[in-house]
Amino acid sequence: MTDKKLTAIWIIFILFQYCDNPFATREPEPPKKSQSSWIQPTSPAYVLINLKNAMQEKNKSNYLRCLADTSIAAKEFIFSPEPAVANANPGVFERWDKEAESNYINQLYSYLPKDSLITVTFNRLKETTFQDSVTLLQNYAIKMQDKCDETACFRYLTGQAEFRLLRTSDDVWYIHRWRDVATSDSLTWSDLKARFGK
Repeated sequence: MTDKKLTAIWIIFILFQYCDNPFATREPEPPKKSQSSWIQPTSPAYVLINLKNAMQEKNKSNYLRCLADTSIAAKEFIFSPEPAVANANPGVFERWDKEAESNYINQLYSYLPKDSLITVTFNRLKETTFQDSVTLLQNYAIKMQDKCDETACFRYLTGQAEFRLLRTSDDVWYIHRWRDVATSDSLTWSDLKARFGK
């Protein structure tokens, strides 16, 4: 065997002795955080998809991104509750703006168990389009789990929502008015907001 071959063998032997094995498996990386399903709201329909997905994913940031405020749109967000719920909860809905909505959604998400599910379905009844705004009348149903064991817990809520959306100069849509109306004896979205928005 030549000196060059012997030297090469010794170098390889020394490398394997004192260096990490290049063929060894590495530690797995920690899993990445789940991606949100946010869609750029270039149409009114995308706003409701984002609202629905934010509820399901319990993503406060994406939920609030659906709502207008004067820093991004010409008008601020206003919620008008179901009248019977407003009467039963005096003062709660006196000025329900984006800050009140933020407080409600934060308390709701904090209250729910991590493995809980919230599903929201919308059924469009009517759409009225204007130059830079649109009104969407939707029936909704919300199914949810929470820690409550009483019969008056929030499990299934139904009602009718009138969303008034406006388009900004960069062609993005936001909800600026949201009116809630009961369609049955079922609890409504207003009941949920009254419970967690106090």
